[in-house]
Amino acid sequence: MAENLTVARPYAEAAFSVALDEKDLDGWQSMLEAMSIACQNEYFSDHLKLAANSQSAANSLISLLGDLVNPSGVNFIKVIGENNRFEVIPEVFQEFVRLRRKYEKRLECTLISARAFSDSEIESLKDKLAKKYDAKIELTVTIDESLMGGAVLKVGDKVIDASVKAGLIGLSSTLRY
Repeated sequence: MAENLTVARPYAEAAFSVALDEKDLDGWQSMLEAMSIACQNEYFSDHLKLAANSQSAANSLISLLGDLVNPSGVNFIKVIGENNRFEVIPEVFQEFVRLRRKYEKRLECTLISARAFSDSEIESLKDKLAKKYDAKIELTVTIDESLMGGAVLKVGDKVIDASVKAGLIGLSSTLRY
C-alpha cells in the first residue's frame, strides 16, 4: 500500500495540476473516482491484467467510462496504461482528494465522544480548530460509550486522546512498573 502511494503520488500531482489549469477540480475528481471504482472491481481488474497489451487495457477502461472522461482524462488513462499502473488508480484518487483539500484549506476532523455535544459546543470547537489550522473544518462526530468519558479528537493525522479510557490504561501501565 505504501509503495502504491509512492507510485501514485506523481500521477495525482499531475492530474491535480491539469485540473487546476482546466479549472475543473470537480470534473477531475469525478473522473478519478470512476476510474478508481472500475479498477477496484475484481472482474474488471482481472480483465485489465489479462489484456493483450497496455494500450488494449487503457482502451477498455476508456470505453467503460465513456462520457465520464474528458480528453485530458483519456490521455491520463493512456499514460497510466503505458506504464502499466492501473493498480494504483485508487491511491491516485485518494491523493488527488488530499491535494484538493489542502488547496481549498479544508481539514477533515473526527470527534469521538462518550456523550453527545450540543450544537453550540460543536460550533465552538470547529471555530477554534479553524483558527488554529487556518482551514475550513469538516467535523464528523460519533458517540462511543466505551470511552467512559472525555473525547478523542482526530485532526488530519494527529490524535488527541482525552478519554477516561485512555487515562485508565495509562494509569494501569504506570502502576505495573
